[in-house]
Amino acid sequence: MKNALVLTGDYWHPTSTITPILYDLFNKEKWNVTLTENPNDLSLDNIPDLFVTFKDVIENDQIPTPLWCDDKWTSILDDCIKNQGMGFMAVHCGIADIPEEHFITQNILRAFFIAHPEQCPVSFEPVPGEITDGIPTFTFSNVDEHYQIKIVGDTNVLGYSISQHGRQPALWTHQYGKGRVIGITPGHTYENLGQPEYLKLLIRCAEYCAK
Repeated sequence: MKNALVLTGDYWHPTSTITPILYDLFNKEKWNVTLTENPNDLSLDNIPDLFVTFKDVIENDQIPTPLWCDDKWTSILDDCIKNQGMGFMAVHCGIADIPEEHFITQNILRAFFIAHPEQCPVSFEPVPGEITDGIPTFTFSNVDEHYQIKIVGDTNVLGYSISQHGRQPALWTHQYGKGRVIGITPGHTYENLGQPEYLKLLIRCAEYCAK
């Protein structure tokens, strides 16, 4: 059994958008899952095999709110991945709103969320690789937020998102010290997160990150 800590819950992405697919993503026979809305539940005293964030680093952008990934928290995340070998997976809003100069952007994720246009039809186009083998190009059944992404470091892009707004990196992965990191951008709604082709891809990403 692998242990996964799953972080959820912000103004635009409440925990209820994740829970319908949680145990489809994390099979109970393979995973022990802890679901939390508190970033500080990530601790060096109890490091999971995999840390997955579905949480925007600005918990409520409707009022002045600081980033919760401050220097102390970021140092813990860095140590867990680089030195302890924890897998790290940032899904959709888990990538959003981190400043371009932030340590997580430059060193851990190696990609920067610029913005997204209004929701629109979005397709996913895989690049052949270990994680994407057998995953077809597909279009999400619901409209989605088409994240505009800038790659800022050494990583392997394994998929692109496509819409009327162009073609953007949508899945990338790299080794960071002892740990594996994945960023993946689609999935604003639980219907899209649970779309069979995408859910299969997310399952592979989680298993890959957790080794």
